[in-house]
Amino acid sequence: MRLSIELPDIKPFSDMNDKFLKEMLIATLYNVGKISANEAAKILGKTRREFEELLPRFGFSILNDSQENIEIELNA
Repeated sequence: MRLSIELPDIKPFSDMNDKFLKEMLIATLYNVGKISANEAAKILGKTRREFEELLPRFGFSILNDSQENIEIELNA
């Protein structure tokens, strides 16, 4: 799936690049329970540990996980 977003050329967006935005999107999807940590890591081409280490960059905690995601992780 390819997604294209046009952002205005203003200060908050000028420091963002494709990698940052992809990491932010995937971290957010993990945080709201749409994907597991393993899925997120795979999408970003990172180890699970590397993925977990980037979560605080976006204000998320590795300890904030849904029961459904915990079960997915246990069965992975």
